[in-house]
Amino acid sequence: ALGESNGAVLLVTHDVEEAAVLADRVMVLTPRPASVVAEVRLSGSAPRLRTSAEVLTAREAILSALGVAG
Repeated sequence: ALGESNGAVLLVTHDVEEAAVLADRVMVLTPRPASVVAEVRLSGSAPRLRTSAEVLTAREAILSALGVAG
């Protein structure tokens, strides 16, 4: 139907908040050669409010996977 899409978009960013606001899934990668160290899944519709509990929780999970304190 018109307006429906089964496509996917890959967004590469270094902005953790942007990823949590826009993504359904965030894949956290190591430096080269890249491998996945964590997958953070978000629910609900994007874009999310930066101050929402889900974004704040995802932000902490992503930063933890990166080894960075929030």
